[in-house]
Amino acid sequence: MATVTLDIPDYLASAVAEIGDKLPLVLEMGFSRLAPVSTKAYMEALSLLTQYPTPEMIAEFRFSDEVEARINALLEKNESREISKAEEVELDRLCQLEEQLQLVKARAFMDIN
Repeated sequence: MATVTLDIPDYLASAVAEIGDKLPLVLEMGFSRLAPVSTKAYMEALSLLTQYPTPEMIAEFRFSDEVEARINALLEKNESREISKAEEVELDRLCQLEEQLQLVKARAFMDIN
């Protein structure tokens, strides 16, 4: 493990002290929130929803191939137990987004029929 020295604001120093030896995990989880493909998934969903989509548009929505590939890669890593904590957080966020979209799609299908 590497040692890093940082200058941080005083208000963060006490929080870091409380976290103690869990700081690497907190940093890893924080960095996972910056994952470009996860962010892209949210942007794709927001792009759809901000277009005042018809029920048909919602029902037909699919993530880009890049997002789908990332989700599949994370699922495979999870299944083989080779997933990092940061990747677990990323996968969890993507699954939550997918669940929310499924609810929106279910409503769209009801409106279509």
